[in-house]
Amino acid sequence: MSELDDLLSIDGVLMAGRFGPDGRIAEHKSKGLFIEYPPALEMAQWFAAAVTMMFNSMALAMDSIRWSGFDTTSWLPQNGWAYFGGDYSVAVHHDLFLLAETKKTGNLDELHRLLAAETP
Repeated sequence: MSELDDLLSIDGVLMAGRFGPDGRIAEHKSKGLFIEYPPALEMAQWFAAAVTMMFNSMALAMDSIRWSGFDTTSWLPQNGWAYFGGDYSVAVHHDLFLLAETKKTGNLDELHRLLAAETP
């Protein structure tokens, strides 16, 4: 069983996958909405890419402040993020991601634990 199969076997996880170096979904496994309605996969890809790009930009900007002597910590590299809204959650950790039903998967800490356990 692959790491994507492991993630997808968790109750509430609808899709798990990896981003390629260009930010596009390189591989994924899904069930439910994403099998029945493939345009949702493309929307998920653009959503995740846009949010990741925004956080990368913010981290770079904050890291620039560090170099000017404001702070001694770093925001780089950006390792991941999570979003909870309505009935669904999205979590990204390095190049691994999942989309899930929030009520079934728990909280932010649980999503991070699931993804971090699968990241080499």
